[in-house]
Amino acid sequence: KMATVEIRLKRPTKVYHEGETVCGLIEVESKTAIAHQSISLVAEGIAALTLSAKSVGRLESMYNNMKPVPLFNYSTELARQGKLAAGKTTVPFEFVLKPRGSIKSLLETYHGVFISVQYNIKCLIKRPLLNKDLSKEVEFLIEYKSGDKASHKPLNFTICPKNENSKTDMQRFSVRGRLDSCVCCITKPFMGELIVERSENPIRSIELQLMRVETVGSAEGFAKEATEIQNIEIGCGDVCRGLAIPIYMVFPRMFSCPTVDTPNFKIEFEVNIVIAFEGGRTIVEQFPIKLTRF
Repeated sequence: KMATVEIRLKRPTKVYHEGETVCGLIEVESKTAIAHQSISLVAEGIAALTLSAKSVGRLESMYNNMKPVPLFNYSTELARQGKLAAGKTTVPFEFVLKPRGSIKSLLETYHGVFISVQYNIKCLIKRPLLNKDLSKEVEFLIEYKSGDKASHKPLNFTICPKNENSKTDMQRFSVRGRLDSCVCCITKPFMGELIVERSENPIRSIELQLMRVETVGSAEGFAKEATEIQNIEIGCGDVCRGLAIPIYMVFPRMFSCPTVDTPNFKIEFEVNIVIAFEGGRTIVEQFPIKLTRF
């Protein structure tokens, strides 16, 4: 069996804040002694931007400018040319999380569709000729340690069909409800309630949909895409009229983050309430929301 290499971070959660020191160990295990030319460590954070297929043709010139945005970079040589003894060898490392270049502060980890913000540590053990190099990569997560506090912004809403194209029976339809706040702390649940006051058409389901709205752009133009993160059914079948149906949703880790607005890209969120009727008609009501860490 070949030698194996692992990266172990001291912090089991792998969650760090800007300005903190990331400490860890490189663990190399081998049945025999292994010669190496160097052991190096690279840590980097990048915001990777991509365009959706439909935007590529429209914004061809922009497509060539879609370079990843570097947020953080650190590299070091942990060991010069030498030999690692058989068994387990550990090599400690540490580095401080400081933003680089024009970036004022490190963005939070976020895994999206057209934008992703990721921080990785990679270890490379270069081996002499004809031996395969050993490498290992791990992701660590960044969260803000301070920032805007979520201000309480409750919203009362009513959902009625838009008159122009609705049939008469859809006219006799009304839903009202309340969102506890449109500015939400990402670690707390999104809450509210909804009441179907009347509906002549039988309802099939009521769903709560969390959407990411990703905008990527430059001077040439902007491409804005909304995609679904998650969908929760809050009402199943032809729900009781006049009954308060609770709205409750937890924001998923990594797939949501505090709202971001930079010159090159934006990450925003919205919640849709989707009411589906027997027979296939649906009504969708959109609510833009702002996410904060605190």
